[in-house]
Amino acid sequence: MKKTAALLIITTSLFVSCNDKKNEEVVVPEEKAEKNVTETPSYEKMCFLKVTESKAEYNENRVIRDSIVFELEREGDSISGTFNWIPFEKDKKLSTFKGTLSGNTGNAIANYSAEGMNYKEELVFTLGENQVSIIYGEMIEGEDGVWKYKNKEAASTQTLSKVDCK
Repeated sequence: MKKTAALLIITTSLFVSCNDKKNEEVVVPEEKAEKNVTETPSYEKMCFLKVTESKAEYNENRVIRDSIVFELEREGDSISGTFNWIPFEKDKKLSTFKGTLSGNTGNAIANYSAEGMNYKEELVFTLGENQVSIIYGEMIEGEDGVWKYKNKEAASTQTLSKVDCK
């Protein structure tokens, strides 16, 4: 009987101590907690647009509107999207791209289709709070067949305003 009572007391105390450990909160040091937050990929979609207007050379009463549309999807530091230049009454230049975002600078390779031709081109841009600035400049064809900027520092930029995505 004493052995049974002792065994019952030991079993009960083990059971209670195991349950107490299950209910304890696990405290993660701040350094590890911050690291886990930054490692979690976050998804975001952003859209940008620029519409330029000018008078038609052949009829000054007619307004020509060219559109530049830039849509970006970001998950962590990976980016993808579309970049389309749609001029009024001319051939359009359509592209899809994939690359990376480092800080607020995007570097990608875009697959373009324009005037019946397909080619790959480097795409570099800078994200602002409510805009994106895309680099334009002289390009040369690389050995891998990708057109790259000859001199990024000498390139100009085209700035598009952030808009609601449709």
